[in-house]
Parts: sequence; structure tokens; C-alpha cells
Amino acid sequence: MLTQDNLADLLNALGFEKKGAIHRKLFGSAVLEVNFAKKEIHYPEAAGLIINERQTCNFDANKNFVVLECVHRLLEKGYKPEHIELEPKWKLGRGASGGRADILVKDNEASNE
Repeated sequence: MLTQDNLADLLNALGFEKKGAIHRKLFGSAVLEVNFAKKEIHYPEAAGLIINERQTCNFDANKNFVVLECVHRLLEKGYKPEHIELEPKWKLGRGASGGRADILVKDNEASNE
């Protein structure tokens, strides 16, 4: 299970570079960064990755580290940041309730259909 206690070991195993409290990995011009001092996860928004809400961008829940590892693996496999979206929402049914996913991966035409 991924936790804050073993996150640094995971990042090291995945090839992140450590500088002080920050672990960083480059994918071309896209930067994936984890700041242990601020307990924040920074995804490559400047490279086009979309974040709809910031519930997975912190250390508040262990599942956020799983999202981080998934995004890392997508980028490592060659997916472009602009084809990755975090926490998209959908309206479901007739009521006001909806659904939210952790990660949406789009195709090369940036379509999720």
C-alpha cells in the first residue's frame, strides 16, 4: 500500500530526482513534482494536463499517491499531458447527482469517446 511513509522510496525507484524536499521528474518539457514540505503533488498543467479539482493534488489520502503513480506511468508510456485529465465530472441520471473519476485518458484526437 502506498503511504506518505513509503512515497519517497517509490519516487526514487521511479527515477525522480530529489532536491531538498522536492522530488521531480521530467517528461520532455512536462514536469511531475512532489513537494514533501508543502505536501503537494504538482502535475504538468503548463504542458496541457487538465485538473478539474485539486482533491488528488495533496497528501490527504493514500489514493492520491496511486493517482500520481498512474499519471507517471501514462507519461512514461508516452501519453501526452494534454490527453490526461484529473477529476473530470459527469452528470448521471435525472437528478443533480453526478460522478467523478480520478483520471480520464483521451485519445490522440483529445476525445474521451
